[in-house]
Amino acid sequence: MTQQFENWTDYDTWLIQNYNDFAIVSVNEADGKINIDYMPKAEWDEQQKKESFSK
Repeated sequence: MTQQFENWTDYDTWLIQNYNDFAIVSVNEADGKINIDYMPKAEWDEQQKKESFSK
């Protein structure tokens, strides 16, 4: 999933409210806006398990 924020404060507020539910995959700033890619933590945990087994 992707979301855009107007500034770092808006992103920080969202992160605090959603920290328990979502894992942040990437954070980028472009033209003064903050763009994030994220996924549910359950999906993140599953992906990490698959990657650790493939090593």
